[in-house]
Amino acid sequence: MLTLSVTLAVSGATSNQDIVYTSPPDFRSQVTSFINFVAPFPDKVAWTKNNSIFTVSFGTNDVYRSYENTVGNGTSLYSQDLDSYFATVDRLYTAGARRFVFNNVVPFDRAQVGKDQGATVQAKLKGSILDFNSQLASKARVYCGSKPEIACVVFDTHTLFTAIMDNPGNFGFATADGVCSAYANRGGCAVLGADSSCLGPVSAYVWKDALHPTWAADTLWAKGVIAELSAIQ
Repeated sequence: MLTLSVTLAVSGATSNQDIVYTSPPDFRSQVTSFINFVAPFPDKVAWTKNNSIFTVSFGTNDVYRSYENTVGNGTSLYSQDLDSYFATVDRLYTAGARRFVFNNVVPFDRAQVGKDQGATVQAKLKGSILDFNSQLASKARVYCGSKPEIACVVFDTHTLFTAIMDNPGNFGFATADGVCSAYANRGGCAVLGADSSCLGPVSAYVWKDALHPTWAADTLWAKGVIAELSAIQ
């Protein structure tokens, strides 16, 4: 069976630029592109409510670009941000989407980008990630409980990556938080071509650079999502 993947994600985007600003098109804009250029053309992308899953992965940039300027763990800001998030999800629902996977935020406070901030700021980042994830889960329960014919999974990426980083060797990694500069700017999966200055191939690392997971870590993420999708089949 072939699976068609339609990816509208843009690197660096947030859920709502008006709440947490970054320059790439935000979640709202990406959904507008879907509604304008994908949803109306089933002859080109043959999707229906029964054969499609909509996966949403926002939060990393929302937290990373805001946490230092928030009060406490950013509860008020992230509440606004996630209200916008689910308003955008509702546009997908109106367009016909019925099955959703909402990925929460990985513990990137433990990645190099977090460690480089120092212990005090790193602790604030950790708290902000946990706050965002808690609100995502609670708002998803409310939203999904209010809609007929909807099926939702909130995939706990944070717990998965915590387990990986606590015991990297159990998952085939050589280091929990190290990165190799030789791999940081490689595009795509970069499966082949191990660099002698590194601990091994890219797949030996959880993190490709200071913030982004490697394809090997993403593969474990994908397998985890697949395992949970049976709940909404």
